[in-house]
Amino acid sequence: MQPSHASQGEPVLVLNRQKLDDLRRAHGIDTEAELARRIGVNPSTLWRVSQGEVQPSHVFVARVMLAFPTARMDDLFSARRAEPAVA
Repeated sequence: MQPSHASQGEPVLVLNRQKLDDLRRAHGIDTEAELARRIGVNPSTLWRVSQGEVQPSHVFVARVMLAFPTARMDDLFSARRAEPAVA
């Protein structure tokens, strides 16, 4: 018998976009492009991570944390289990 967590999907890291937007506004960053530049990523990468299309890499997470050093990681990111794929 498999452990019950096996059917729940793999763990994923999810960006809290609302918190990131709050930080963006608090730091006077007006545009998505400027936010992407500030954290050192391509705007399309920021969009895909924000939409949950791709997982944030460890480099993405580190760049966000360095850009906003007073932010707490657990405010910006949360761990969840992915929805199991439907066959």
